[in-house]
Amino acid sequence: MELEGRVVLVTGAGRGIGRALAHAFAGAGAKVALLGKTKKNLLEVQKELKDSGASTFVVMADVADEGAVSRAVAAVEQQLGPVDVLVNNAGIFAAAPVEKMDAVVFDRVLAVNLRGPFLMSRAVLPGMKSKKRGHIVNIASTAGHRGFPGGSAYCASKFGLAGLSEVLLYEARTSNVRVTCVFPSTVSTDLVKKSGLTFEPARAIQPEDVAKAVVSLVATDDRALTKSLEIWQTNP
Repeated sequence: MELEGRVVLVTGAGRGIGRALAHAFAGAGAKVALLGKTKKNLLEVQKELKDSGASTFVVMADVADEGAVSRAVAAVEQQLGPVDVLVNNAGIFAAAPVEKMDAVVFDRVLAVNLRGPFLMSRAVLPGMKSKKRGHIVNIASTAGHRGFPGGSAYCASKFGLAGLSEVLLYEARTSNVRVTCVFPSTVSTDLVKKSGLTFEPARAIQPEDVAKAVVSLVATDDRALTKSLEIWQTNP
């Protein structure tokens, strides 16, 4: 897809991978809608992008809230135009052994990481299908392929996102709408740093690495699609 002038909606755009995605798509000439819950972070990203001449729009929403998602997508379309690319990047993390995992925390992780992409995708799909063009990118994790101790909520949400992506692919493909699920391993973000997981930041994948890969696959000619993409650090 030619990205110049296209409307790209990125969830969780205020920091980490989302922030890097916003910069990468803006650098490719796209108009970028920044969706998130923390206004301060979103406005900082918007200022950075506007300083480089990019067209942007900030919208506040909880991706797990059905009404908020509908209003947010409508606002983006009114301000920038129909959404051409949706990147479901917003996500949260919580870890505990199953017998100690709080059910409320478990539900919230699934609400943001799985229900959110479902609601966002459902909101943009009709427009994409009607114009026979669009791309939905779901940012999962290698935790969506393999579990780890304490990862009941997170792994369940990412395994679920992989399944949702598979369904979306087959439902949307006949309308020339592409769906890709991206599985990064450990990325050096605030979310990972606060998670308590052991990793070496200097050797980990950087948010910009994921962003470059995503923009590249979205920019692929419309006759081809990348169903899934795993991104691993070079030196484990």
